Formats: sequence, structure tokens, C-alpha cells
Amino acid sequence: MKKVSVVVPIYNEGSNVSKLIDILLETDDIYEVIFSDASDDGDAKKIIEANGFTYIKSPKGRAFQMNEGFKQSSGDIVFFLHCDSKIEKNCVSSIIKASENGVNFGCLTIAFDDTRLLMKICGFMSNFRVNHRKIAFGDQGMFFSRELFVKLNGFAEIPIMEDYDISIRAKKFEAVTRLNDTIITSSRKYYKGYGRFNCGKLSFIGILLNMWDMQVYQHKFRSGSSLEEINKMYYKNK
Repeated sequence: MKKVSVVVPIYNEGSNVSKLIDILLETDDIYEVIFSDASDDGDAKKIIEANGFTYIKSPKGRAFQMNEGFKQSSGDIVFFLHCDSKIEKNCVSSIIKASENGVNFGCLTIAFDDTRLLMKICGFMSNFRVNHRKIAFGDQGMFFSRELFVKLNGFAEIPIMEDYDISIRAKKFEAVTRLNDTIITSSRKYYKGYGRFNCGKLSFIGILLNMWDMQVYQHKFRSGSSLEEINKMYYKNK
């Protein structure tokens, strides 16, 4: 059976680390888990190592962290997982099965931890994007065969949109395949950046504005705008 290495980039994630560890301990067929930390969270290191997982330090930046995690991994398949996500017990088993059936690049079916209609629409559109545009984002749980990830030279070590970039580059070799297994992802980023429009009855406006921002970032990336400009726009709103 193929071996799956799970790589988790973290930066001051607090209690999310413990929550994810509890999920991973109950997940079948994991070969190894590597947490790649760009902060100085001593508590995270202790709990990660106490549960038999690997803790490494990395330069700040999700792309750097994931590439560093990959360098420390030895599995046939590398599964990149955000710390605020939840996966099903048989998720890794499904990834192994897909890989044995020839899938070298895949992701899961996303749902957000928010039952509001707008977030359900956002989840639907994310899955639609994978099916029809063959673009996956990091919060959808991206996985690669070791051979393909090496061929792609890993994630481009850029300040933002490394997931969008690698999806585009991977199309030259193999388009992404979406598995039916669900990954539940935090909606927290949709409730930031727009002040009073992120709270209470007006929060739907903040969600819509953040959804629009995501489309703007993608368009600017495809149009060749500088990554520094996109990065400034993103963090100005966060």
C-alpha cells in the first residue's frame, strides 16, 4: 500500500493544533505527519511531538513551509492540509485508492464550517471551479504524488497564491481530480477586513466582498500583476 505523508503549515494556530491532532489520530492509513512552523510556538512543538508527529521550523510563508515539510517527508503521496480544516476518518484511505488508480494530483470536496446560505454557495463554487476550471486551492486539501511534486519543483516560493500557481502549472502534466470525501474548512477569512460589515446582520456584506476579492486576486494573477501588489491588497483587507 502506498504511504501518505501529511504536511501541515502552521503559524500561531493556538488551539487549532490540538484539534487537528485529535482528528489525525483517528484518521486511518496515515504514514507520517509533519507540522511546519514559522512561529515560535513552544506549546505547539510540545503537543505535536508528544503525539508522535514531526515538528520542524521553517521560514515564514505557506509556500516555504510546505516545501520544507515535503523535504522532510518520505511518503509516496504528500497531502497538504491546513490546520483549521477537518477531514473524514477514511480520507487518507481514499487518497491512497485514488493514487493507486492513477491520480497524481487531487483535492477533496470542500464544505465550510458555516451553514449560512452564502457559505454553502461559496463551497459549491469552489467545487465547481475544480471540476470545470481544474483549479484547486489549499483549503481544499491538495495532494500530489511524490514524482509529480518533484517534477513541478514544489510550490513556487511566492508570498501569496502558491496554490493557484501550482494548479495552473500542474495542468501541463495532469489536471486536478476532486475526490468525494469532504474537507470542512474554517470560514474565518470571510469575516475579516470589512469592519462593521463583518458583524451581525451586516456580515453577509463582508462575505460577499471577500468572495469578490478572491475573484479580483485571481484575475490580477492571470493578468500578470505583481505578486507584491496582490499581497498588499490581500493583507490590507485582513
